[in-house]
Amino acid sequence: MKRQRILFIKENYVLRIFKNFMMAGLFAIALLLILVHKIDLGLISGVSKGVLFITAPLIRTAGLPAEGLSYAYKKASEIANVYQENERLRKENDELFLLKDQMRAVQAENAILKKLLHHFDTPNAQTYTARVIAETGSAIANSLILYIGKNEGKITPGNAVVGPKGLIGRIDLISGKYARVTLITDINSKIPVVTKKSRDRGILTGTNTQELKLIFTPLLAELHKGDILVTSGIGGGLPPDIPVAVIKKATTDTITAVPLYSLKELEIVKIIAYDITPDKQTAEELE
Repeated sequence: MKRQRILFIKENYVLRIFKNFMMAGLFAIALLLILVHKIDLGLISGVSKGVLFITAPLIRTAGLPAEGLSYAYKKASEIANVYQENERLRKENDELFLLKDQMRAVQAENAILKKLLHHFDTPNAQTYTARVIAETGSAIANSLILYIGKNEGKITPGNAVVGPKGLIGRIDLISGKYARVTLITDINSKIPVVTKKSRDRGILTGTNTQELKLIFTPLLAELHKGDILVTSGIGGGLPPDIPVAVIKKATTDTITAVPLYSLKELEIVKIIAYDITPDKQTAEELE
């Protein structure tokens, strides 16, 4: 019983102190409300303006670094976007330049093929195109190597090979998808020709140089410098009237000519599969 009484006394003491604090707090709040009511509103407005005048520049100054960082970030983003756009445009330009070069190559190749298509109209002949891949000219032989692709079974040795300006040689050897051409400048080349004007015949032989010789011409042949020599078709291996060379010099002793083609201009050539020579049995009967 004694212990409970002591606890009751302590509880009353705490409640009394708490009530006293509450009364003091309420008194302070009432006094503050009276003071606020009595304060002049104009004074409050003036103090607010003064505080704003002092703090506004400080706030503005404090905000400048943030604005600067924001502006710098924005500009950096714009520069990065411009750089990425420039890289994209640079790649696109490179692709366009490559495409332009490819188109030019196709145009050049089409121009060559167009010349070959319209150069000769040879009845009863098959024509094939081939690409020049190597030149094997030397003091002993003048020849080219062609890539004929899938036409190896359709092309035979002796077929004429022509360029945009005329005859360049004859197929000499075929090996798979490749063929060797003996040029008309080769010392072993013998081409039956006639002059385009007078139709005088002769044999055009190579000398392993860019100068050809015309032999076995008639004594009274009318041959002049600048005359064009074309294939005669004699022998049946070459179609007639293919331009071959132009006479360079014509004297009573020597007649020389130069080819119409230039090796540096040869990229794609046309092969003419033309052979009207009779077979062995027919040739014997004709004799």
